[in-house]
Amino acid sequence: MKCPKCKGNVPGRYRGQTCPSCGEPLPRGIHLLIEWGRRVASFTEDRGFIFWLLTFSGLLALVALFENLFGQSPPSYSGELPYKGQLTKLLDQHKFISVLMLIYSAAYMKVIRNLNSTVRPGYPGPYWTDRLIIKKFRQGTNVSLILGLITSFIVVGPLNVLELLPAYILIISLFPALFWSIESFRVDDKEFLDAKVQTYFYYLGIKKLRDWRKVGGAYMITVVVCSAIFYGLSHTHGLWWMIKQNPTLNEVIETVDGLFSWMPSIVQGKLPPPKP
Repeated sequence: MKCPKCKGNVPGRYRGQTCPSCGEPLPRGIHLLIEWGRRVASFTEDRGFIFWLLTFSGLLALVALFENLFGQSPPSYSGELPYKGQLTKLLDQHKFISVLMLIYSAAYMKVIRNLNSTVRPGYPGPYWTDRLIIKKFRQGTNVSLILGLITSFIVVGPLNVLELLPAYILIISLFPALFWSIESFRVDDKEFLDAKVQTYFYYLGIKKLRDWRKVGGAYMITVVVCSAIFYGLSHTHGLWWMIKQNPTLNEVIETVDGLFSWMPSIVQGKLPPPKP
Protein backbone atom coordinates (compact mmCIF):
# COMPACT_ATOMS: atom_id res chain seq x y z
CA MET A 1 0.00 0.00 0.00
CA LYS A 2 1.15 3.57 -0.68
CA CYS A 3 0.59 6.71 1.32
CA PRO A 4 -1.85 9.01 -0.52
CA LYS A 5 0.24 12.09 0.39
CA CYS A 6 3.95 11.24 0.16
CA LYS A 7 3.49 8.13 -2.05
CA GLY A 8 5.77 6.16 0.22
CA ASN A 9 5.44 2.38 0.47
CA VAL A 10 3.76 1.17 3.68
CA PRO A 11 4.54 -2.46 4.67
CA GLY A 12 1.59 -4.79 4.60
CA ARG A 13 2.24 -5.88 8.19
CA TYR A 14 2.10 -2.28 9.43
CA ARG A 15 -0.92 -1.78 11.73
CA GLY A 16 -0.64 1.94 12.46
CA GLN A 17 -3.28 4.45 11.42
CA THR A 18 -0.83 7.09 10.17
CA CYS A 19 1.96 6.98 7.60
CA PRO A 20 5.32 6.11 9.26
CA SER A 21 7.07 8.62 6.97
CA CYS A 22 4.93 11.77 6.96
CA GLY A 23 2.30 11.09 9.62
CA GLU A 24 -0.64 11.45 7.22
CA PRO A 25 -3.72 9.38 8.21
CA LEU A 26 -3.85 6.23 6.14
CA PRO A 27 -7.05 5.05 4.45
CA ARG A 28 -8.78 2.05 5.91
CA GLY A 29 -7.50 -1.25 4.63
CA ILE A 30 -9.53 -2.95 1.92
CA HIS A 31 -9.88 -6.62 1.14
CA LEU A 32 -7.31 -8.10 -1.19
CA LEU A 33 -9.97 -9.24 -3.69
CA ILE A 34 -11.44 -5.73 -3.84
CA GLU A 35 -8.02 -4.23 -4.41
CA TRP A 36 -7.22 -6.68 -7.20
CA GLY A 37 -10.66 -6.07 -8.71
CA ARG A 38 -9.92 -2.35 -8.88
CA ARG A 39 -6.55 -3.02 -10.46
CA VAL A 40 -8.10 -5.28 -13.10
CA ALA A 41 -10.78 -2.66 -13.84
CA SER A 42 -8.11 0.00 -14.20
CA PHE A 43 -5.99 -2.25 -16.42
CA THR A 44 -8.87 -3.01 -18.81
CA GLU A 45 -9.72 0.67 -19.21
CA ASP A 46 -9.77 1.76 -22.88
CA ARG A 47 -8.47 -1.54 -24.29
CA GLY A 48 -8.88 -2.41 -27.95
CA PHE A 49 -10.36 -5.33 -29.85
CA ILE A 50 -7.10 -7.32 -30.02
CA PHE A 51 -6.74 -7.21 -26.23
CA TRP A 52 -10.22 -8.61 -25.66
CA LEU A 53 -9.78 -11.21 -28.40
CA LEU A 54 -6.56 -12.51 -26.85
CA THR A 55 -8.03 -12.36 -23.34
CA PHE A 56 -11.20 -14.26 -24.26
CA SER A 57 -9.25 -16.83 -26.30
CA GLY A 58 -6.83 -17.40 -23.42
CA LEU A 59 -9.71 -17.74 -20.95
CA LEU A 60 -11.44 -20.35 -23.12
CA ALA A 61 -8.18 -22.28 -23.54
CA LEU A 62 -7.65 -22.27 -19.78
CA VAL A 63 -11.22 -23.42 -19.07
CA ALA A 64 -10.91 -26.18 -21.69
CA LEU A 65 -7.67 -27.37 -20.09
CA PHE A 66 -9.15 -27.52 -16.60
CA GLU A 67 -12.29 -29.22 -17.91
CA ASN A 68 -10.24 -31.96 -19.51
CA LEU A 69 -8.13 -32.46 -16.39
CA PHE A 70 -10.63 -32.13 -13.56
CA GLY A 71 -14.10 -31.98 -15.06
CA GLN A 72 -16.82 -34.58 -14.83
CA SER A 73 -19.00 -35.89 -17.62
CA PRO A 74 -22.38 -34.11 -17.37
CA PRO A 75 -25.42 -35.29 -19.36
CA SER A 76 -25.24 -34.26 -23.01
CA TYR A 77 -28.19 -32.49 -24.65
CA SER A 78 -27.03 -33.19 -28.19
CA GLY A 79 -28.04 -36.86 -28.25
CA GLU A 80 -24.47 -38.10 -27.85
CA LEU A 81 -22.81 -39.97 -25.04
CA PRO A 82 -21.58 -37.88 -22.11
CA TYR A 83 -18.39 -36.15 -23.22
CA LYS A 84 -15.92 -34.76 -20.72
CA GLY A 85 -14.13 -32.18 -22.88
CA GLN A 86 -17.19 -30.40 -24.24
CA LEU A 87 -15.47 -27.06 -24.76
CA THR A 88 -12.45 -28.75 -26.35
CA LYS A 89 -14.77 -30.62 -28.69
CA LEU A 90 -16.53 -27.39 -29.64
CA LEU A 91 -13.27 -25.58 -30.41
CA ASP A 92 -11.78 -28.53 -32.27
CA GLN A 93 -14.66 -29.89 -34.32
CA HIS A 94 -16.48 -26.62 -35.01
CA LYS A 95 -13.65 -24.27 -35.91
CA PHE A 96 -15.74 -21.97 -38.10
CA ILE A 97 -18.37 -21.18 -35.48
CA SER A 98 -15.64 -20.97 -32.82
CA VAL A 99 -13.78 -18.28 -34.76
CA LEU A 100 -17.02 -16.34 -35.25
CA MET A 101 -17.77 -16.70 -31.54
CA LEU A 102 -14.34 -15.36 -30.56
CA ILE A 103 -14.57 -12.34 -32.89
CA TYR A 104 -18.16 -11.55 -31.93
CA SER A 105 -17.51 -11.94 -28.20
CA ALA A 106 -14.34 -9.83 -28.24
CA ALA A 107 -16.11 -6.98 -30.05
CA TYR A 108 -19.05 -7.16 -27.65
CA MET A 109 -16.82 -7.24 -24.56
CA LYS A 110 -15.01 -4.15 -25.81
CA VAL A 111 -18.30 -2.27 -26.21
CA ILE A 112 -19.60 -3.34 -22.79
CA ARG A 113 -16.36 -2.34 -21.06
CA ASN A 114 -16.25 1.05 -22.76
CA LEU A 115 -19.91 1.56 -21.94
CA ASN A 116 -19.24 1.03 -18.21
CA SER A 117 -16.17 3.24 -18.24
CA THR A 118 -16.23 6.36 -16.06
CA VAL A 119 -12.96 7.77 -17.38
CA ARG A 120 -12.47 9.65 -20.59
CA PRO A 121 -9.21 8.71 -22.40
CA GLY A 122 -6.59 11.36 -21.75
CA TYR A 123 -8.61 12.94 -18.93
CA PRO A 124 -7.49 12.44 -15.29
CA GLY A 125 -10.16 11.04 -12.99
CA PRO A 126 -13.85 10.24 -13.57
CA TYR A 127 -15.43 12.28 -16.36
CA TRP A 128 -18.89 10.85 -17.09
CA THR A 129 -20.19 9.99 -13.63
CA ASP A 130 -22.35 13.10 -13.13
CA ARG A 131 -24.75 12.63 -16.05
CA LEU A 132 -28.06 10.92 -15.24
CA ILE A 133 -28.66 9.82 -18.84
CA ILE A 134 -25.31 7.99 -18.85
CA LYS A 135 -26.01 6.30 -15.51
CA LYS A 136 -29.38 5.06 -16.76
CA PHE A 137 -27.78 3.83 -19.97
CA ARG A 138 -25.21 1.82 -18.00
CA GLN A 139 -27.78 0.42 -15.58
CA GLY A 140 -30.17 -0.58 -18.35
CA THR A 141 -27.39 -2.33 -20.25
CA ASN A 142 -26.25 -4.31 -17.21
CA VAL A 143 -29.82 -5.30 -16.33
CA SER A 144 -30.44 -6.46 -19.91
CA LEU A 145 -27.28 -8.59 -19.73
CA ILE A 146 -28.63 -10.31 -16.63
CA LEU A 147 -32.01 -10.88 -18.32
CA GLY A 148 -30.23 -12.34 -21.33
CA LEU A 149 -28.27 -14.70 -19.10
CA ILE A 150 -31.44 -15.88 -17.35
CA THR A 151 -33.20 -16.36 -20.69
CA SER A 152 -30.29 -18.38 -22.08
CA PHE A 153 -30.47 -20.70 -19.08
CA ILE A 154 -34.20 -21.19 -19.69
CA VAL A 155 -34.01 -21.67 -23.47
CA VAL A 156 -30.78 -23.64 -23.82
CA GLY A 157 -30.47 -25.19 -20.37
CA PRO A 158 -28.14 -24.61 -17.41
CA LEU A 159 -26.12 -27.85 -17.68
CA ASN A 160 -24.56 -27.51 -21.15
CA VAL A 161 -22.89 -24.10 -21.07
CA LEU A 162 -19.57 -25.33 -22.47
CA GLU A 163 -21.19 -27.55 -25.09
CA LEU A 164 -23.42 -24.79 -26.50
CA LEU A 165 -21.42 -21.70 -25.54
CA PRO A 166 -22.13 -19.85 -28.85
CA ALA A 167 -25.86 -20.13 -28.23
CA TYR A 168 -25.50 -18.58 -24.77
CA ILE A 169 -23.40 -15.70 -26.10
CA LEU A 170 -25.85 -15.02 -28.94
CA ILE A 171 -28.93 -14.98 -26.70
CA ILE A 172 -27.25 -12.83 -24.04
CA SER A 173 -26.08 -10.28 -26.60
CA LEU A 174 -29.54 -9.83 -28.12
CA PHE A 175 -30.98 -8.25 -24.98
CA PRO A 176 -28.56 -5.30 -24.67
CA ALA A 177 -28.95 -4.71 -28.41
CA LEU A 178 -32.72 -4.48 -27.96
CA PHE A 179 -32.31 -2.11 -25.01
CA TRP A 180 -29.93 0.12 -27.01
CA SER A 181 -32.44 0.23 -29.86
CA ILE A 182 -35.31 1.26 -27.58
CA GLU A 183 -33.14 3.72 -25.67
CA SER A 184 -32.21 5.55 -28.87
CA PHE A 185 -35.81 6.79 -29.14
CA ARG A 186 -36.01 7.69 -25.44
CA VAL A 187 -32.96 9.95 -25.45
CA ASP A 188 -33.99 13.59 -25.67
CA ASP A 189 -32.37 15.69 -28.39
CA LYS A 190 -31.49 18.44 -25.94
CA GLU A 191 -29.87 15.98 -23.54
CA PHE A 192 -27.76 14.61 -26.36
CA LEU A 193 -26.39 18.10 -27.03
CA ASP A 194 -24.61 18.12 -23.66
CA ALA A 195 -20.84 18.09 -24.19
CA LYS A 196 -20.11 15.18 -21.85
CA VAL A 197 -23.02 13.14 -23.19
CA GLN A 198 -21.85 13.64 -26.76
CA THR A 199 -18.28 12.76 -25.78
CA TYR A 200 -19.48 9.59 -24.04
CA PHE A 201 -21.53 8.32 -26.97
CA TYR A 202 -18.83 9.36 -29.43
CA TYR A 203 -16.50 7.16 -27.35
CA LEU A 204 -18.95 4.29 -28.03
CA GLY A 205 -19.01 5.02 -31.77
CA ILE A 206 -22.29 6.98 -31.85
CA LYS A 207 -21.66 10.32 -33.53
CA LYS A 208 -25.22 11.35 -34.36
CA LEU A 209 -28.45 10.59 -32.56
CA ARG A 210 -30.27 10.29 -35.87
CA ASP A 211 -27.95 7.54 -37.10
CA TRP A 212 -28.34 5.70 -33.79
CA ARG A 213 -32.12 5.79 -34.16
CA LYS A 214 -31.92 4.48 -37.71
CA VAL A 215 -29.84 1.49 -36.62
CA GLY A 216 -32.08 0.88 -33.60
CA GLY A 217 -35.24 1.03 -35.70
CA ALA A 218 -33.77 -1.34 -38.28
CA TYR A 219 -32.84 -3.79 -35.53
CA MET A 220 -36.33 -3.78 -33.98
CA ILE A 221 -37.97 -4.18 -37.39
CA THR A 222 -35.64 -7.09 -38.16
CA VAL A 223 -36.49 -8.80 -34.87
CA VAL A 224 -40.24 -8.44 -35.46
CA VAL A 225 -40.07 -9.63 -39.08
CA CYS A 226 -37.84 -12.61 -38.25
CA SER A 227 -40.11 -13.59 -35.36
CA ALA A 228 -43.17 -13.43 -37.61
CA ILE A 229 -41.46 -15.48 -40.33
CA PHE A 230 -40.33 -18.07 -37.80
CA TYR A 231 -43.81 -18.33 -36.34
CA GLY A 232 -45.37 -18.70 -39.78
CA LEU A 233 -42.90 -21.29 -41.02
CA SER A 234 -43.05 -23.31 -37.81
CA HIS A 235 -46.82 -23.70 -38.27
CA THR A 236 -46.62 -24.76 -41.93
CA HIS A 237 -47.36 -28.47 -42.23
CA GLY A 238 -44.80 -30.49 -44.23
CA LEU A 239 -42.55 -27.49 -44.89
CA TRP A 240 -39.34 -29.34 -44.08
CA TRP A 241 -39.97 -32.11 -46.59
CA MET A 242 -40.98 -29.59 -49.25
CA ILE A 243 -37.63 -27.85 -48.81
CA LYS A 244 -35.66 -31.11 -48.74
CA GLN A 245 -37.12 -32.15 -52.07
CA ASN A 246 -35.73 -29.03 -53.73
CA PRO A 247 -32.09 -29.77 -54.77
CA THR A 248 -30.88 -26.16 -54.52
CA LEU A 249 -32.44 -25.47 -51.12
CA ASN A 250 -31.28 -28.84 -49.85
CA GLU A 251 -27.68 -28.03 -50.83
CA VAL A 252 -27.88 -24.67 -49.07
CA ILE A 253 -29.28 -26.30 -45.94
CA GLU A 254 -26.53 -28.92 -45.85
CA THR A 255 -23.87 -26.22 -46.25
CA VAL A 256 -25.28 -24.11 -43.44
CA ASP A 257 -25.80 -27.19 -41.29
CA GLY A 258 -22.14 -28.09 -41.74
CA LEU A 259 -20.97 -24.64 -40.65
CA PHE A 260 -23.45 -24.23 -37.79
CA SER A 261 -23.84 -27.85 -36.75
CA TRP A 262 -24.20 -26.87 -33.07
CA MET A 263 -27.60 -25.24 -33.66
CA PRO A 264 -29.72 -28.42 -34.13
CA SER A 265 -28.46 -29.75 -30.78
CA ILE A 266 -30.38 -26.98 -29.00
CA VAL A 267 -33.64 -28.39 -30.33
CA GLN A 268 -32.68 -32.04 -30.04
CA GLY A 269 -32.22 -31.65 -26.32
CA LYS A 270 -35.89 -30.65 -26.00
CA LEU A 271 -37.33 -33.44 -28.17
CA PRO A 272 -38.15 -36.96 -26.95
CA PRO A 273 -35.96 -39.81 -28.27
CA PRO A 274 -37.13 -41.37 -31.58
CA LYS A 275 -39.26 -44.47 -31.39
CA PRO A 276 -37.68 -47.74 -32.59
